[in-house]
Amino acid sequence: MKVKNISFLLSAVIAVSFFSFNFTSCSTTKKETVSENKGVLRQPVAQEKPAQVFNGRNNDVVKDDRVPEVSYITPQADSVVEITINLVGDLMCHMPQATNSKTATGYDFNPSFEFVKDYLNNADITMGNLELTTAGSRVPLSGYPAFNAPDEYIPALKDNGFDFLVTSNNHSMDTGEEGLLRTIEQVKKNNLGYTGTFISQKDHDSIRVLNIKGIRVAVLNYTYGTNGAYPQADHKYMLNVIDSATITNEVKRARALNPDFVLVFYHYGVEYAAEPIETQRKAVEWARAAGATLLIGGHPHVVGPCKFLPPDAKHPDTAFVAWSLGNFFSNQNKRYTDAGVIVTIHLQKNFTQNTKRIAKAEFFPTWVYRGEKTENKRHIIFPAEIYSKKEKIPAYLDSSLVQKMKQAYEDTRAIINKYGPNTAQKQFKP
Repeated sequence: MKVKNISFLLSAVIAVSFFSFNFTSCSTTKKETVSENKGVLRQPVAQEKPAQVFNGRNNDVVKDDRVPEVSYITPQADSVVEITINLVGDLMCHMPQATNSKTATGYDFNPSFEFVKDYLNNADITMGNLELTTAGSRVPLSGYPAFNAPDEYIPALKDNGFDFLVTSNNHSMDTGEEGLLRTIEQVKKNNLGYTGTFISQKDHDSIRVLNIKGIRVAVLNYTYGTNGAYPQADHKYMLNVIDSATITNEVKRARALNPDFVLVFYHYGVEYAAEPIETQRKAVEWARAAGATLLIGGHPHVVGPCKFLPPDAKHPDTAFVAWSLGNFFSNQNKRYTDAGVIVTIHLQKNFTQNTKRIAKAEFFPTWVYRGEKTENKRHIIFPAEIYSKKEKIPAYLDSSLVQKMKQAYEDTRAIINKYGPNTAQKQFKP
């Protein structure tokens, strides 16, 4: 079984990542947290005072004014280590999702993830785009166009395999600055890592570095905008917005931390358009030119193509771009918007030779059932591949819904490899 071997470093820099893509098969496993006597430390949160920094391999403690890097396990320095990162797209909460999750005492979103929980846990870390706010009772619950979800949404993500959330998107300011800050509070309360929105200037200036079994991955997140509602002038630190100079500078500062990989997660593009537009291509180039190699996107609400970008005179390293991961959990039901994907990246490092590479990547299509049938009024995320496995299809999914699932499966397979056979589909053993 894979052990959840994660640590978080927040340093006074910001970063982007080096990637590669390829897909193969593996069996489902579940993340476990190892005990304190095996090197597990508490997941840190942003702090406003000097903190201890833990070396990812030997746990030596060094006094520093940065938020701590916490190693969950220490690999042998002379070994080749491989880690896996799951990436999913938009995590939304339209009102029908909230209504269908209502209980006698509150809300319960856990059943929505029951069919994909094992897949989300089948990696060292799982990351998604939190496209909502949790502003609490001061603001009525609401869906589109200004999302305020029940607090119970966040612990359901944690309980079902998520470890880290990117929070900068066009709905970050749906409930104002107070809602943005309370959302971060709820994320931290549930021991989830985050980046993209921030509680202070120091929090903003601190890059997140995930130390996963000794492999260090820096993560940055930016949005094209927030539907016109921005933090006030003296609170600009609260939100990362796409800007060429900012991205170039922050990627370079992140690189100065010497992570093994830098990942940039963008919120950009045109809604419902899978094909990237010029502004997306420019944003990817700004990050890549500064040294990023892992370039991930969201916002269009549909899955987009993936592509390897080979080295050239300007770019010494191979990069991987996933233009849009689409919706993972939402109430949208038109073709393409009800489809999602779990992209799994495999990263390797040889600690003896100090070399690293993207070993492979995989994709796994998903589909959302929206509680259409009286037998089950829940919104539920399904592995789209089960459309062909009659023994796995619940009775409440009639032939028309199974056909939608099949369509989502086939659409995702075709779109992911639109630019060529860059990826192979991930398969799980029953």
